[in-house]
Amino acid sequence: MTTKNPFSNFVYKLYSFNLGYRKFVCWWKNDILKKNQYHIGLRKGEGSVNVVMVETPEQVRQIAEYYRNFKVLADHREYLSILIHTSTIDFLVISTGIGTPPIAIGMEELAIIGVKRFFYLGSCKSLSSLLKEDEFLIVKAAIKEDGTSREYLPMIIPAVGDVDLINKARSAFKDMGISFKTGISLTVDLDPHHLPAQIPLQAQYEQQIQVFKEGGALAADRAAAGIYAVATKIHRLACCILRACEAESELPLPLIKSLPAVLS
Repeated sequence: MTTKNPFSNFVYKLYSFNLGYRKFVCWWKNDILKKNQYHIGLRKGEGSVNVVMVETPEQVRQIAEYYRNFKVLADHREYLSILIHTSTIDFLVISTGIGTPPIAIGMEELAIIGVKRFFYLGSCKSLSSLLKEDEFLIVKAAIKEDGTSREYLPMIIPAVGDVDLINKARSAFKDMGISFKTGISLTVDLDPHHLPAQIPLQAQYEQQIQVFKEGGALAADRAAAGIYAVATKIHRLACCILRACEAESELPLPLIKSLPAVLS
């Protein structure tokens, strides 16, 4: 006859029902979580719980130079990470490249080091007269026509942003007098600004784009659905802000100025 061990029963219950304890055990037993993450070059405790993701290292430097008080944390592959200090809030700015695969890799590793809220500043192509050139689109949901988002979430599950973060961005833009729209974007893998002259199934592709436009999609981009799908899967909050312009364009000064209000 086996005797009950009260301590073992306590540990079993703690591990089974206490998520914080389970996370601690996983971190303690897993050396990978303690080391610098391979792609972004950062480890747990570095950076901030808030991160602003942009397309290029030049855009990261642009934000850092505006706020002046900053610290370069890592520069590996396309991921340049700079910690920004402002009078109201500190936040991490990182370049993630263009397209959902490198963004997903960056988000996974950023979540491991402690990031809780993701803000993405990117580009898009307007599909509607409602969204004018150089105007901002705060994406409330994205159509998953890219590959990455469908790897993270089944097609039946929508890619949606966090309502609180979206409302915070809307409020900050209104206070700053920044012109914007809130709506749905279509995320694709091809560059919507520079489609090849001929692609396989071109007629079908153009027909799909027209259907999405008629369904209310305001823009086409290469990030939003992937960001929202990854955030949903890893249980983090996310908000995508897109500008109707060419990719890798210089960030407008009003957008940079609005970041502390958006992040606070």
